[in-house]
Amino acid sequence: MQQVVDNQVRMDPKAQERMANANPDQRAMGNKIALYATEGAFIGGPVIGMAAVAIISLVLMATINFGFGGRAKFGSIFAVCYYAWLPETLRAILGTIVVYSGMAPESFNIKNFAPTNLGAFLDPVETNKALYTLATWLDAVTIWRMVLLGIGIAIVAGTKRSSAILRSSGGGCCSC
Repeated sequence: MQQVVDNQVRMDPKAQERMANANPDQRAMGNKIALYATEGAFIGGPVIGMAAVAIISLVLMATINFGFGGRAKFGSIFAVCYYAWLPETLRAILGTIVVYSGMAPESFNIKNFAPTNLGAFLDPVETNKALYTLATWLDAVTIWRMVLLGIGIAIVAGTKRSSAILRSSGGGCCSC
């Protein structure tokens, strides 16, 4: 985890500046807090993810039922959201392969660890920030997830697929 924290600081010029300007005690405390936050995110990730999916499922259910005349139930939408998340396992497997294939630990980027988008092949420090962000957003797994979500919602809500896909791809549903 310490290497992950060190890599994130190295890839963020503002964080590098803050660490460089801090006295040794502040630097040690900041490093300790960042390490605990990273470990906490890994440990609490499943609970945080489940809460986020529950909230997103409520929003999707309300939107599809009231906005598009569907008849979806919360449990069905919740299940569709988790099913749509399954392609993320492919990203995790690819990321694991990348890490264990001899990649230098200093070059590991926790924010973009698998080569499922063009951003994985760009240097996050040297590349223009807008270009790098765009390259990471154009992600095959995310597109796959949105299509699964749209099709699944259309089926459980009994609406047209175009309506469900339109709703699932907009309005902050990317974390579902």
